[in-house]
Amino acid sequence: MKKRSIAISCLVLAGAIFAGSSLYASEDVEQYEKGNQMKTLNSLGIEAKSDDLVAMKTLTDENGKEWIYNEFTKRAPLMDKIENERSVDVKDAFIEVQDEIMQKHAKVGDTIPVILLDEELKEGSFSFNREDGEALIFKLKYNEKNGKWDYEQEK
Repeated sequence: MKKRSIAISCLVLAGAIFAGSSLYASEDVEQYEKGNQMKTLNSLGIEAKSDDLVAMKTLTDENGKEWIYNEFTKRAPLMDKIENERSVDVKDAFIEVQDEIMQKHAKVGDTIPVILLDEELKEGSFSFNREDGEALIFKLKYNEKNGKWDYEQEK
C-alpha cells in the first residue's frame, strides 16, 4: 500500500492538468486513482473491480464487447502493441488524437483518462470524469484512408 505524506492536488500530462479532490496524508493514492478509473469505466458500461485495473487487461462491457484497458499514465504497453501489430504511423496518430482531445477538452479537476481499444486496435474510447462527476467519453476509430484516428464526443 502506497501512502504519501503530502497533499496532491493536480497532475500535469501532455499539456493538460488533471486533479480530483485533494488527497491527504492518510489516503491511499493508488486506491483513489483506481476508484476514479472504476467510475469512468462504469460510465462506459463496464463493471470492474480494483484488481481488474491492470494495463493490457481485457474488460468486457455490458454488450459483451471486449476492450483492452489502459490508464493514460500507464499506456506504454498499449503503444508498443499498436506499433508492433499495426505500425509506427498508427501509434503516432494515436498519440496525436489523445493530445488533441486533451488540449481541446481537458480541464483542471478532470480524472486521469481511461483508454480502451478493441483487439484489432482499430476502435475504442478515451474517457475521463469531471470533478462534478460528468463523464466525457470520446469514441475513437482508426481511419485507414487518411491514416488518422477520428474521434467523436459521446453525448
